[in-house]
Amino acid sequence: GTATDVSKHRLQGFVPCKIPSASPQTQRKFSLQFHRNCPENRDSDKLSPVFTQSRPLPSSNIHRPKPSRPTPGNTSKQGDPSKNSMTLDLNSSSKCDDNFGCSSSSSNAVIPSDETVFTPVEEKCRLDVNTELNSSIEDLLEASMPSSDTTVTFKSEVAVLSPEKAENDDTYKDDVNHNQKCKEKMEAEEEEALAIAMAMSASQDALPIVPQLQVENGEDIIIIQQDTPETLPGHTKAKQPYREDTEWLKGQQIGLGAFSSCYQAQDVGTGTLMAVKQVTYVRNTSSEQEEVVEALREEIRMMSHLNHPNIIRMLGATCEKSNYNLFIEWMAGGSVAHLLSKYGAFKESVVINYTEQLLRGLSYLHENQIIHRDVKGANLLIDSTGQRLRIADFGAAARLASKGTGAGEFQGQLLGTIAFMAPEVLRGQQYGRSCDVWSVGCAIIEMACAKPPWNAEKHSNHLALIFKIASATTAPSIPSHLSPGLRDVALRCLELQPQDRPPSRELLKHPVFRTTW
Repeated sequence: GTATDVSKHRLQGFVPCKIPSASPQTQRKFSLQFHRNCPENRDSDKLSPVFTQSRPLPSSNIHRPKPSRPTPGNTSKQGDPSKNSMTLDLNSSSKCDDNFGCSSSSSNAVIPSDETVFTPVEEKCRLDVNTELNSSIEDLLEASMPSSDTTVTFKSEVAVLSPEKAENDDTYKDDVNHNQKCKEKMEAEEEEALAIAMAMSASQDALPIVPQLQVENGEDIIIIQQDTPETLPGHTKAKQPYREDTEWLKGQQIGLGAFSSCYQAQDVGTGTLMAVKQVTYVRNTSSEQEEVVEALREEIRMMSHLNHPNIIRMLGATCEKSNYNLFIEWMAGGSVAHLLSKYGAFKESVVINYTEQLLRGLSYLHENQIIHRDVKGANLLIDSTGQRLRIADFGAAARLASKGTGAGEFQGQLLGTIAFMAPEVLRGQQYGRSCDVWSVGCAIIEMACAKPPWNAEKHSNHLALIFKIASATTAPSIPSHLSPGLRDVALRCLELQPQDRPPSRELLKHPVFRTTW
C-alpha cells in the first residue's frame, strides 16, 4: 500500500527535447518545457513558463541528451501526479527511483541562470519538437554558429587574426579600406546635407519693386536726378524723377555714422517701407569725405550684385543734389544689437539660429570674394518675424583681388568696431576671410550675454582696448552657460592664428547646426 501511495505522489519529470542529429551546432540548442498538471477547475488558460537557454554554455557545462526518443509508455506515466508534485529528469522519467530523485540529476541537471529566458506558453499547448527545430529563429542560430575549427573575425569592426593565418589574411587591409569608405561616405553625406540645407534656405521673400529705381542692363545702378549737376560721370540719368519729399518721404532716424545717417522711408507711389542710407557729398571737401563717398559708391555697386537670403537687398540708389541715397529693404525687427538692448541676452536656441544664418551669409560673400570686415550685432538685421537674419552695412566691405583663402588677402585701414576685430587686423597685418570668422565668434558672445567681448564697454580708451586685443594670448572669455556644442563653435572662430580658423562653410557642418537636417 505504501508503494502505491508513493507512486501516486511521483514527481512530474522534465521532458528533454528530441534532437534528430547530434551535431555540435544542434546540441547547443535545447529547450526544456516545464509542464504542471492542474485540477480541472483551474483556469485552463493559465500560463506556465518554458525555460530556454539564450546563449550557448561552455562545452563542459552543456547537457547533451541522448538522441533516442522516449517510448509512448514513458509519456503515459505523466497523467497521475498530485497537485504540487514534480521531479527533474533530463533523460527519461522511467529512470527515477522511488525516493523522488534521479540518479543522474546531480551531474546533468541544467539549473536556470540569469541568462535564462522565461517564455510563457499556454498550459494546454505542448511544443512540437520538429516545429521548434525548423523555426526561423533556430535556423538563424544554427547558421550563425561557427564550427569549432573556424577562426572568428569581425571584418566590419576589428580584425582578429589567428597567428597561423596572420601572414596570408588580408582582413586588416580590408578593415582599413572599409573604414576609409565609411569616412568618405560620411563626408559625402555631410556635403549633401549641407547642400540641401543651403538650397532650402535660398528661398527669398519677394522684394518690393520701386519703378523709378529700376535701371536697364548695363546701366549704372546709381540714378542721377534731373536737378543734380553732372559732376560725377558714369551714373545713369533719371528717366522718371525720384526726389526726396516728393516721390519718397524720409522718416525717423534709425542710425547715425560719422559721415552717414540712416532713416526709415516710404515710397509715396506704392507705400513700400524702406531704409535709406544717406551720405552727404560736397565738392571740394576733405580727402576723408571723398573716401567716404567712394566707399558708398563701392557699397552700392557691390550690393547690386548680391542675392542671398541672409544678405540685405538693395531697392535702388540715387544721387540728388549733395546727397547719395541708398535704398534697402526694411527689416522691421531692427538690429541684433537693438534687440539685445531691448530684451536682453538671447536664449541659446536663438543664438544658434542667428549664428547659422550669419555663417550662411558669410559663406556666400566669401565665395564671391568679398570680406565684410564689420560683422557685429549692429550690422545684423532681423525681419518682422524675428526668424530671418540678414547681414547689412557693406560700407567697410572689401572685394578681394584673388579667390584664395589665405590669411594675407587684404591689407587696409582699420575698419569696423574694435571689440569685434581680429587681432591681426588691429596689428596692421595682412588679413583675409578669416577675420570675418573671428567676428562671428565675437557676435556669439555678444548675443549670449548682451555685451560685447573683451568687456569693451568698460574701456573708455580705444587705444587701450586695441592694445589688449592685439597683444592677447588667449581668446576673449566665453559665457560659461553655453552648451559644449556652441562653445566649440565659438572657440573655433576665436583661434588666435588666422590659419587655424575654419572657413565659414566648414563651420556650417558642425553638429550644433544639424539638428534640423
